[in-house]
Amino acid sequence: MKKVFVLLTAIFMFLSFLITPVGAATKFSDIPSNHWAKNEIDYLVGKEIIYGFPNGQFKPNEKLTRIQIAMMIQRAKQYPEVSIDPGLSDIKQGNKYYTLVATLIHEGLFTDVIKTDKFDPGKFVTRAEMASILAKAFDLKGISDKKFTDVPTNHWAYSYVQALAANHITYGVTETTFQPNTEINRVQFTAFLARTLNDDFKTGTGELKVHFIDVGQGDSSLIELPNGKTILIDGGKRTAGEIVVSYLKQAGVSSIDLLVATHPDADHIGGLIDVLQQVTVKKVLDSGKEHTTETYLEYLSLIDEKNIPFEVAKKGSSISLDPSVAIKVVHADSSAADNNDASVVLELRYKDASFLFTGDAGTEVEESMIVSGLGQVDVLKVSHHGSDTGTSQSFVNVLKPEIAVISVGENSYGHPHDVVVNRLAQAGAQIYSTMQSGDIIITTNGTTYEVSDDPWQVPKTPIEQGVVITNVNLDTEVVTIKNNGTSAVELTGWKLVSVVGKQTYTFPSDYSLAAGATVYITSGPSAKDQPPTYLKWTGSYIWNNDGDEAELYNTEGVKVSEYK
Repeated sequence: MKKVFVLLTAIFMFLSFLITPVGAATKFSDIPSNHWAKNEIDYLVGKEIIYGFPNGQFKPNEKLTRIQIAMMIQRAKQYPEVSIDPGLSDIKQGNKYYTLVATLIHEGLFTDVIKTDKFDPGKFVTRAEMASILAKAFDLKGISDKKFTDVPTNHWAYSYVQALAANHITYGVTETTFQPNTEINRVQFTAFLARTLNDDFKTGTGELKVHFIDVGQGDSSLIELPNGKTILIDGGKRTAGEIVVSYLKQAGVSSIDLLVATHPDADHIGGLIDVLQQVTVKKVLDSGKEHTTETYLEYLSLIDEKNIPFEVAKKGSSISLDPSVAIKVVHADSSAADNNDASVVLELRYKDASFLFTGDAGTEVEESMIVSGLGQVDVLKVSHHGSDTGTSQSFVNVLKPEIAVISVGENSYGHPHDVVVNRLAQAGAQIYSTMQSGDIIITTNGTTYEVSDDPWQVPKTPIEQGVVITNVNLDTEVVTIKNNGTSAVELTGWKLVSVVGKQTYTFPSDYSLAAGATVYITSGPSAKDQPPTYLKWTGSYIWNNDGDEAELYNTEGVKVSEYK
């Protein structure tokens, strides 16, 4: 009776695997949209190599048997069928598995798996056995730099496991272990087989690298995903183009899978001219914010000339370049009145590690991202070169970054502003600056990370004030100023300057801005005059609609904030 039960169990498992094919568009109830292997599952289901179950589930954690793996390998390889007797006591002529097993044994795929005169179709397959089957089926060879302590050189599956690692099909269960004797489940084998069949799913080294390139007073970041694909965010000023191109070559990057232009300011897109001219760019993601500068027009012309796919970023959309990495557009606004606030902001999450790339987004954009649900991140690319137009106290409180990187060079703006540096230091962030360190590389396996240089030793001094210009609306002639500090600030005698027009507004006597409060400085025919919230500058137009910068000075003539 026991033998009959075992046979019936094996048949049931076989039949539960051989069900009606489910299309690639099917949503399995136990595979959410953010499942780490969803793309691999969809890929193999679409090729009818693996199927779902009648109840709409995929059952990712169900272990796989020898016969189930044999069926998937045959569907993938399509070996010519043979009927040569495999010499097995449990697989004889007339057995439903006979031709399948005979074919795969003839191809030599199970020589390291079968140790007796039985195939044991219902026996579960270990990870080491899986490595052997895959390496033989797809002729995988090679030795990786990665060594697994539980698969030493004298282990029977050493060459097979190394072949999978060398071909970027596995990087282990942990940094140092492969767990060869663990029985493999459906989702694990699906991932391995998908990576074997399609390079787009390969895991690379299992490491993600983010390079903050030293382009002086500007921004440029290179992301190397675990599967080898690349993202370049901005390229610094026009004069930094050759620096970026040279850096890419030295890093071994011959093509960019996605180029992201956060916004059209010259210190972000200027260097992209040389990149577009000299490096293969497969796709461009743009803020959609139009500009009239020659640099911006040349950038667009090159994209058009080279027929590069061009997409305008949309808030909430995802970027799918590596199935192990989740990248989301958390802000983009092509209709923003200000270039900086049009910035494409990307959130990247790889396992437990997270990054936020902010462009030059200002405090109002930060508040909108917080309201939309943005949470804690490990690494923050500090907005606007450390200007106090961004990185507000409330933003830092929510993000709680462990690492803050400031891309900045010698400048006359006072970047990075002390109030921002102190704010980050007070929050416990390790602060890095390209002006101090040059190129900065952060490498993570998704759990831990390493930084290529030492952080600033920033004194944790109290932040005395945090009064900043958060917005200048050139159309409505309204300047927004907010006190992000924890105490009121006396603004009597402070000056607000229109840089282009060289016009100055002086705050009235006995004017104080409470902690967390906002004041609006108005001008033009529709200017409001409702102190203390609305302070009228003049009934004349002040701000140049073609572009203007605002600066805020205290009574000692020190510039405490700017907005451009």
